[in-house]
Amino acid sequence: ITDRGLTLIGGGLPSLQSLDASYCRKLTDKGLSAVADGCHDLRSLHLAGCRFVTDGLLFSLSRNCKNLVELGLQGCTNISDSGLADLVNGCQHIRFLDINKCSNVGDVGISKVAEVCSSSLKTLKLLDCYKVGDESIFSVSKFCKNLETLIIGGCRDVSDESIKSLAAACKNSLKNLRMDWCLNISDSSLSCILTQCKNLEALDIGCCEEVTDAAFEDLRNGEIEFSLKVLKISNCPKITVSGINMLLNQCNSLEYLDVRSCPHVTKAGCDEAGLVFPEYCKVNFTGSLSEPDVLV
Repeated sequence: ITDRGLTLIGGGLPSLQSLDASYCRKLTDKGLSAVADGCHDLRSLHLAGCRFVTDGLLFSLSRNCKNLVELGLQGCTNISDSGLADLVNGCQHIRFLDINKCSNVGDVGISKVAEVCSSSLKTLKLLDCYKVGDESIFSVSKFCKNLETLIIGGCRDVSDESIKSLAAACKNSLKNLRMDWCLNISDSSLSCILTQCKNLEALDIGCCEEVTDAAFEDLRNGEIEFSLKVLKISNCPKITVSGINMLLNQCNSLEYLDVRSCPHVTKAGCDEAGLVFPEYCKVNFTGSLSEPDVLV
């Protein structure tokens, strides 16, 4: 699929609302801008892996596609803060934004998106956007009270203070949080997430090596059972069977637990401690069980 085909779509399908051209690697701004120019009712656009896409396309979308609510740009490394600012000048109702692995995006662009799309934004994916730090999370906390999914895995400059603000601001809305490889995350902010975000269903803190059992201690004071279904704590060497036990006492809904490379959490250790997992819970101690994709 080349720009020529996209130009024909733009000229011939004016009522088009959804387009997924992910991994059509020959596409450039030229063909995609023709779609934006011709399809003013476009609501959903997915372009993962289209590495030639630049800020120019975001400007075209802003100018022509005011009803855009879903945009996937995973791996579009030529996207920058400037492009995101242009995008939300016109597209102010974005609900879903995937800019995983867009390594040129930083706090300025994310803060702008959070402010402009504050009431609509529900899913924000920033995997391996290493320029994203606390400023972005503080902005999301300030403006985006309806946020349901946040992916910040690999954003190593994110720290406890901004995560605490997120927990307080999105305590009723947040369902999925992925922050693996956020190396500055510790017990204090994780405890806030676990005790405040009662609707949290999936949490990934893999490789957050500073997290200990203490993160789970405050759960014992909770009167409300929370609804966590997926927990990934692989390669968290300071978490032990004791921490898992505290979690299980307050959580009967767990369906998947990933404890790979946690030296103090073994099947033998859990059996010896008499841990009782929910009936349908899969526990991944060492293998490669197919993992739920809720956090991908």
